[in-house]
Amino acid sequence: MNYYIISKKLSYLFLSFALISSFISCDQVESEPDDSDILISEVTGKWVVDMIYDGAPQGTNTISIYNTGANDTNMMWLDDLEHSWGLKAKTPLNLEALTFGGSDLDELYFGVTVTITEGKIVKGGATTPSGDVVDSISFKAEFSDIPGEIWEYSGYKSTAKINDLP
Repeated sequence: MNYYIISKKLSYLFLSFALISSFISCDQVESEPDDSDILISEVTGKWVVDMIYDGAPQGTNTISIYNTGANDTNMMWLDDLEHSWGLKAKTPLNLEALTFGGSDLDELYFGVTVTITEGKIVKGGATTPSGDVVDSISFKAEFSDIPGEIWEYSGYKSTAKINDLP
């Protein structure tokens, strides 16, 4: 009987030790994204753009450009985060020429297609309201639900300074 009680206590002690050591042995290292792994990092980020629709100014907002899941150099996501008409499309990219565009691209917010034309990024092509020289962006978008009506976007890469935000 004594043997049974002692072995039971020893097994509880052993299991407690194993459980505690498994928690202690885990490294608490936080994972942070590494921008160096993004192949199109020179075009990714938030952009402040003026929008013109059918010749009339529609205000200033932000769009985001980010890499695709495949992380290749010939495609990117162009996303206005539904700040304007609603534009989220995987867009062909020529990284060497810093141009982008394509026809009948799937627009994911509203299930239509969009044609992106004249897309270009110019290194050092814009000056922000706070006076920083940054990259500029411009492109045109035509949505299948409003054919013949063109949205024009033009602006600069965000510095995240208060004076530079829309």
